[in-house]
Amino acid sequence: MITAKDKKFLQHLDELELKAKCLRARVAALIVQDGKIIAEHCNDYHPEYDCHTLGCLRDRLGIEHGHQREVCYGICAEQWVLALAARMGIAVQGATLYVSKHPCRICASLIAEAGIVRVVYQEGYPDVIDGFDILAARGITVEKGPNIIYPEDAHPAHRRGRV
Repeated sequence: MITAKDKKFLQHLDELELKAKCLRARVAALIVQDGKIIAEHCNDYHPEYDCHTLGCLRDRLGIEHGHQREVCYGICAEQWVLALAARMGIAVQGATLYVSKHPCRICASLIAEAGIVRVVYQEGYPDVIDGFDILAARGITVEKGPNIIYPEDAHPAHRRGRV
């Protein structure tokens, strides 16, 4: 059940999502533990591979939205926050992950292995292979929350396509 506290974090997600540098889609993620944000980031490219200079590899290769997400110079927002927490030596066991789009299969696997117990997303749909939904298999609570600042179809981040 989405609470007033959840809505506070979802509002922060809406604001953070606008900072994403991806040329194709904007996604933000937060890891929250004991009511505090311990890591936050957007989908983004490595500093060595600036997509604004190189161009979008997925567009150049004609990859449709929602397919072959691993073909990219960037890192998903969920991967960024997990890496940041690891770099800072912060365990995320038992934490909640807030993310603006439903995690892809790769991120779902990382979320499960990191010990996240709850995922709250704003948009999208599960990216599952028949018989493989690691979030459900691990008993991770997955809830859809609202966009707080903008209605779903009016969010400035939607002016870009889907990853």
